[in-house]
Formats: sequence, structure tokens, C-alpha cells
Amino acid sequence: MRRAVPTVVWLIAAVHLVVALAQTAVFPNARSPDERQQVDLVLQVAEGEAWPWPDPGTAFLTEGIEAGYFVQTDSLPGRQHLADRDDVPARGERPSYAAAGGSTSTSAPNHNQLIQHPPLYYLLGAGVVATVPGWPDQPLDAVWMLLRWANAALTAGLPLLLFLTARRLGLPAPLPVVAAATILVVPELTHIESSVNNDTLLIVLFAAATYLVARVLTGDLRWRTGAALGAVTGLALLTKGFALLMPAWIVLAYVVAAVREKRRPDAVRGLLAAAAASVPGALWWLRNTLEYGTIQPHGTHTEPPDLTAAYGWSDGGWDWLSRFAERMVTLFFVNDHDSDRAMDASWWMARVALVVVLTGIGVALARRGLPRAVALVLLFPIPALAAIVAHGSYEQFAAFGDIAAAQQGRYLFPGIVGLMVVAVAGAAALAPAYRRWVLPGLLVLAVAIHAAFWHDVWTLYWLPADAGAGNLGGVVRAAEAMAFWYPFPPAVLGVVVLAGLVAAVLLARTAVRSASVAAEPARAPEPVA
Repeated sequence: MRRAVPTVVWLIAAVHLVVALAQTAVFPNARSPDERQQVDLVLQVAEGEAWPWPDPGTAFLTEGIEAGYFVQTDSLPGRQHLADRDDVPARGERPSYAAAGGSTSTSAPNHNQLIQHPPLYYLLGAGVVATVPGWPDQPLDAVWMLLRWANAALTAGLPLLLFLTARRLGLPAPLPVVAAATILVVPELTHIESSVNNDTLLIVLFAAATYLVARVLTGDLRWRTGAALGAVTGLALLTKGFALLMPAWIVLAYVVAAVREKRRPDAVRGLLAAAAASVPGALWWLRNTLEYGTIQPHGTHTEPPDLTAAYGWSDGGWDWLSRFAERMVTLFFVNDHDSDRAMDASWWMARVALVVVLTGIGVALARRGLPRAVALVLLFPIPALAAIVAHGSYEQFAAFGDIAAAQQGRYLFPGIVGLMVVAVAGAAALAPAYRRWVLPGLLVLAVAIHAAFWHDVWTLYWLPADAGAGNLGGVVRAAEAMAFWYPFPPAVLGVVVLAGLVAAVLLARTAVRSASVAAEPARAPEPVA
């Protein structure tokens, strides 16, 4: 009989969820990647303006979206000192979507480029909005916040999927629990989870697929497992273009499983079941090819733009590459909302976390914490995603000389489960007496990186102009301003913070107490039912 998920994993999941909910207050509306456009497209679907799906280059932002936020949406010029602002209406008196113009379309250059993506996420978001009676006449910042909470809830199960994947792969205790906690050392992930972004749905679907791939790699070649993997892939294909790498990943997994298990007919049956179940999602991309002549139309052009190379490597290729490498690391772990690439506390903590992850992966591959072929299959989405992003970014550089296009570390998040499980597998090389302390050590790292992250974010957004270092009064004013800006009552934030503190204390206590008892022996992969 399968063991239940241990209490410590539920505590990790609770802390993870509370951090995401808290970040819905720390980051003002529209201060997450493309969040204004994401919410706008959800509302256009809810209003019936974007369903059926618009043709390329024909969707524009609506006037009503301006009611939902009170900060600029582009790169910030410096510290915002939001605690000093007195121009934000009181809660409940803030403008509604209808009052600000509703679905009245703006014009160029205010395209909503997100119509280049498939519609699943926006249909789900519209379903959430529809639960609010008369939502167009309600304060839009509150409707926006409801969407943020729905996104946080959508990703609440990620620690459980990390745990189940590591346990399925037979990592020795307590490493499956450590794998669940790795999500806490990536503050930018919880930031994305706390915003309105189709990345969240893709991340969850990739995480579920990673667990199913782990089952395949450990001998579960039943057709129904293949069908489940194909169904998840189909949903991912209806969410975002990055899912187009999943068929190659699944084929790779079945090839490796067929060789390892010496059960090629079973592997072929499972792969065929996966292929059949993914067909509905694949049809979206076939439709694009047939109707628009390209697998992914452009969001702001009715015809694919001319990307003929006008710049070569000598025109700034090394600048592009160095910036790409730096952004993919920094913006994977933390954020840089003023885009000044400052080497602040969170920038340095991102490097510390990177070293820890790379060390774990290196040890896992060298000491075979997992079978090497299995580890490489689990890691496959990370270089594949990076290659897709690099190709698109360099294409923009070559065509327009832009050395900064599309360089977002968050694009690697769909591969985070495989990445972290392999990194944690490196700790299997430790003696059990030392292995027991990996979880407390990881939690210390999580506290450190979140402290740096939140320090930099609060400094950028909320602290008043006259608040110097260590100014407690300035911190109090910032917290009061944050509570005032928040669309939900302060008591809601209070409950979130209190729940987070309780869960964090219980998690720390459990981790330290567990480190004091003998580790269990390594577990073999779960038998196929």
C-alpha cells in the first residue's frame, strides 16, 4: 500500500501557498510579466470579445483594463515610494471595468500580443471571473486580485508533485521531502504563481507530466499511464507554445524505458496511447499552420514580420550572449523590476542558489544518484526550453539589433520539477547522518534568498522616501500603505501572514526534529500496479 504524503510535505505546501498569497500584496497589480495583457485577455474572453479567438494582430487592449492598477507597467525608473502616494481611492471606491470604458478597444500600438497563445488559460480565467456577480461594475482591482488568488491555488500542489516524483524514483529518505521543499528557494516562481500569467497553468501541467515521465522511466509502461501523459500534454499544447517540446521528451522517455526495461512492445503501446491522447492539443497548432501558414502566429502583426538578419555576431553578439546568460539565471530565481541589473542582495543570492543546484546535479550525474539516462531525461526540458528562448531572442537581435528580447528566466519554470529532483538526487551521495540535515539546510537557504528578495522588492516599491536603513517607522508606513492598496480587507492579509508564520514555525520544528532521527534505508521504485 502506498504511503500517505507525510505531514512535513503538507507543511511545505502550506508555506509555499502562503508565500504566493502574500506576494499578491507585495507586488502591485500589473507589476508582473505581461500581467496587464493577461488580465485584459481574460476579461475580453469573459465579455465575449475574444471568443472565437481573434486573428493575429487584431486584438488590442481594452479601455476598461486601466481601472485595475495604479502603477506604471513598463520598466520602473527607480524607487517608487508607494507609501508616500495619496492618490489611490479607498477600497471599494476604486473604478470598475465598465466605468473605465469596458471592452471598448484601444488602437495601435496597444496590441494585446497574447493572442499568439492558445486559449485554454484564458477560458479558465474567464470562468473564474464569471463567478463574480456583475463583475464589470465591481472595482476591477478586486476582480484582478481574485484571479491572482486563483493562480496561487492552481499551483498549490507543486510541492506534492515534487515529492511524488522523487519518491517514485526511489530517492532515499528524506530526499523526497527535500525535493518538495526546493520550490521554496525560487522566490520568482512564487511571484509568477501570485500573478495572472498563463505560465502558471503550463508549469502545473509540466509538473504532472514530469511525474508521469518518472513513472514511465521506472517501468510503468501501461497504456493508461501513456494516455494520462498524452492528455496532460494535450492540455499543455492548448496553453502555450513551449509545450511543443513535450512530444520529443515523451518519445525520449519511452525509448529509454524500453531499453532499460527490455519491454519494447509495452513501451510502443504506451507511446501510441500518449500520442493518441495528445491529438486534441496538437490540432490547435495544425490549425495555425493551415490557416495562417505558421505554427505560431505573431501577436501584433496580421502577417509574420520580416525577420531577415540585419545584424551579425560582430554587431553585439557577445553582449547578447552575456546578457542572455545573466538574465536566465537572475530572472529564474529572483526579479529585477527596474531592469537596472544591479548586483543587489537578491542578485547574489541567485548565484548562491545556482551553485547549490548545479553542484547537486553534477554529483547526481557523477555518483549516479539516479541512473544517468533517467537523470538526463528528467533534465531534458531545461536545455530544450533554454534553446527555444535563445533562438527567439537571437532572432530578434539579428533582425532588429535588440540584445535584450525575450530573456526571461521564468521561461524555464516548466522544467523545474525534473531539475530540482535531479539536483536533490546528488545528496544521495551523503552518508545518512549528513543527509538528514539537507532539509534544514535548504530551509535556511530559502529564508536567506526570500529575505534578500523581499528586502529589494520592498525597497523598490513601498518604503517612503525619507526611510533610511533600519528605519522601523518607514517599514510600518510601507506595511500600512500595502494594506491600504490591497483590494481585500486587511484582515485577509492578517490571516495569510499569521497562517504563514504558523506553518513556517511548524515546518522548521519538524525539519530539525526529523534530522535527529535515523534516516530510513533507500527505497526501491514503487512497483507497477
